[in-house]
Amino acid sequence: MGGKNKQRTKGNVRPSSSGRAAELLARESGVVPGFVGFATTTTTEPGYVPAVHGAEEIDNLVDADFRLVLRKLSKRDTVTKLKAAQEFGAMCQERDSEVVKGVLPYWPRIYCKISMDHDRRVREATQQAFEQLVLKVRRSLAPYLKSVMGHWLLSQCDSYPPAASAACQAFNAAFPPSKQAEALSFCKDEVLTVLQDNLLKETADTLSDPQSVPEEEREAKFIRLLTSSLLGVKRLLSSLPQTDTHNLQDRLTHLLNQAKFWKYSRHKTPQVRGAFFEVVSSLCEHTPGLMQTEAARVCPAVLLSIDDTDPVVLPPLWEAVLHTLSTLTDCWSHVNARKAVLPKLWSLLKDGGKGLATALHSNLLPLISKLPTEVTTPNLDFYTTFYSCLIQGLSSERAVSSPSESAAIVVSAVECLRYTLLQNTGEEEEHTRIRTVLLEQQLLPLIDSALGSPSLQAGPLFPLVTDMLVSWEKRAGLQDVGVLSEGENEVVFDRLLADFWEGLRVMLARRVQSDSLERKDLEGMSSLLQVMQSPVSAGRKQTKKKRSVKICFSEPESSGSPEEEGEVALKCAQLEAPELGQETAEGPLKSWHLEEIVCQQAQISYSHVNDKNSERHLVYLSLLLRSFHTPRVFTMLLITSEEEKLKGKDEQKADGGGGGGVPPPSNPAVRFLLERVVLWLGQEDRRDTSYLVEMVFSSLRCCSPQETTRILNHITTMDLKWGVLLQIIQKACADPVSLQACGDWFKGSVLGERLLGLAEELCEVGLKGSGSAPNRDSWALISLALSQHHNNEPLIGAVYVEKMIAKLHATLSAAKGLSERGNLEPLVCFICDVASTFFTSVTHCLLLASAEELLLTVFTLTAQDQTHTHL
Repeated sequence: MGGKNKQRTKGNVRPSSSGRAAELLARESGVVPGFVGFATTTTTEPGYVPAVHGAEEIDNLVDADFRLVLRKLSKRDTVTKLKAAQEFGAMCQERDSEVVKGVLPYWPRIYCKISMDHDRRVREATQQAFEQLVLKVRRSLAPYLKSVMGHWLLSQCDSYPPAASAACQAFNAAFPPSKQAEALSFCKDEVLTVLQDNLLKETADTLSDPQSVPEEEREAKFIRLLTSSLLGVKRLLSSLPQTDTHNLQDRLTHLLNQAKFWKYSRHKTPQVRGAFFEVVSSLCEHTPGLMQTEAARVCPAVLLSIDDTDPVVLPPLWEAVLHTLSTLTDCWSHVNARKAVLPKLWSLLKDGGKGLATALHSNLLPLISKLPTEVTTPNLDFYTTFYSCLIQGLSSERAVSSPSESAAIVVSAVECLRYTLLQNTGEEEEHTRIRTVLLEQQLLPLIDSALGSPSLQAGPLFPLVTDMLVSWEKRAGLQDVGVLSEGENEVVFDRLLADFWEGLRVMLARRVQSDSLERKDLEGMSSLLQVMQSPVSAGRKQTKKKRSVKICFSEPESSGSPEEEGEVALKCAQLEAPELGQETAEGPLKSWHLEEIVCQQAQISYSHVNDKNSERHLVYLSLLLRSFHTPRVFTMLLITSEEEKLKGKDEQKADGGGGGGVPPPSNPAVRFLLERVVLWLGQEDRRDTSYLVEMVFSSLRCCSPQETTRILNHITTMDLKWGVLLQIIQKACADPVSLQACGDWFKGSVLGERLLGLAEELCEVGLKGSGSAPNRDSWALISLALSQHHNNEPLIGAVYVEKMIAKLHATLSAAKGLSERGNLEPLVCFICDVASTFFTSVTHCLLLASAEELLLTVFTLTAQDQTHTHL
């Protein structure tokens, strides 16, 4: 009868003797044995695959609650496994460590299975549960470490980032950083066995049961395993000490001898190809001797794949290309560069990297620096083709639509040009021809195309060219620091500079005189010249990006090197000009060529203004003077003006004189301002005067504060449009330095009386109720004068503020009595707008008696019934 109380087994079958033996061995040694031949593959060390144990063995050795969870982890249902993994982690936190340790003999087999589960949530939860197990058992995991380390490393390379992160977190919880390499070293053979078997023996059908798992799921799992295994090889090599890597040489040789391994370079899945090239880079870095012996396989696999433009593959591929060229001394003997490699490169460059220029083009400079002469000979033909294809990529659809793509191509082109020119600084005829061709057929045409392209103007081209010119000047001895390298001489760089500036001068002269010239061309030319004058201002708008490859040209640069420059947000109209009252900071370029070109451009523009009344050239002249307000430029403009007069082409009389306290016109900037700019400002048919106001302040930057006050007083007394005076005041208030330089003019009687007279005139005209619309610029001028403050004081003299407020109050009071006429609404509205701006902008404004009376009048007016006021 007692037999009925015994625990029953499934099918009423007594556990086999082998099961009891395994149970006994596990209890005595703490290790569950594996069985040779149980796994799908047979190796010399099969112990890394723990044996499967039935539920009856687990029942006898594990806590009842853990027993149930482990059973759930073996189920096929995804939700069941996910909840079981979460429950397992919670139980590891809550239970005593001795209870948790009872699970360890059975954990490796379960972990190795569910860590590769098809569902990413299960994989992530598994790693999180493993972390809790590790935290609880600590050193007790050691006997089982070799059984789990292979799949643990695979999990750290999981294609699902949260799962990989959780695996890494569990690994960090188990081993401090100083012990992680030691732990991998302890298990290196077992780990490499797992990785090799995955790469060489496993298939989609051996990994999953074809009878129960859909084909799509089997294939996805297999692809993920291949990717993780390849990345696992890389991680293992980068983590092991050099001595351990050397000890694995024979086993790595076995891996590299397999044709199946090299076929991964052409695998249909991008993730596998990308991981393969990462492994190649790691092998080149950590086992260069081994890769040299396999050069016949490495070089074709890598170099013949450079046309692979999948976004996942391209970055690791080009890293592998550079590692291959650096590591394998005879790499070009295994491939035909002319027929098999370079044509693919030319096609790729012509298409602008097929939308991947930001990832591809940073590798071009190190690429050409590693090409041997047998590949580039004849050098002139090679470089001509290379740069033609590279610059042609700027016209690709993706580069035209993407500023970042365009900027990457530009940066690469200038970097490579700079490097190539530095490599050909000899006196030999070939070097001279290469310099001439690259300058005249590549660099200057690139600049020329940018002058008509707003997108290229907004890119890094102009700052990079300026930095290159500074570098040449240093080598030519024009800078304070000479940086000549061995084999270079100053004459070569002198000639380079002269040829560049002459080519640029001819190009700009041709453009500025073209009949088809557009405003964007003029803005492009002024942008180029201004950046050359002040690249620091342009550099403030640049966004620096980290680059994977940095090249040093062996010269001390005071500013960021072009290799570190990213995209430049530079608009011509937004270029920063020196503030009023400041001396122009000397630009980084020391030669006289830049100012010479500016003088020529200014003279040509002035002639077009006089001969053809070209407003575009007048705008261009204003932009030039904004950055180049030097005595020489103004002197050349005056010489051109005198020449025009002598030819009888300037019939207008100069109005520059001695009235209004104007100083003698000995200062060329003052003379140009009074003789030409003021006349242009006074033209009745000129609608836009903002660029002329810019020209006024460009001239004032060459004047002392006293001269500035006298000149502005003179302009104030002239019969100019009120909108012009409004623009001048707005420009003077644009920055603190200009405001300080114009302070005496603001506080002076000339401006105060002029504004007071304007206020009286507006009020008188408004009270007449003529019905004509008031001048908005005039009222805006009054509002600005009253509301603008500096250092807690009114912008204009306080006495004039008082008088203007009193006049507005008197006018508003008079308007109340005349409101029945019904046509005073525009006047009242403008006065109320001015009053609102004044009261909201000026602190302590009610200290003025007239201001308090004005506020009371406005309040009384708004409180009245509209039927009585007719407003």
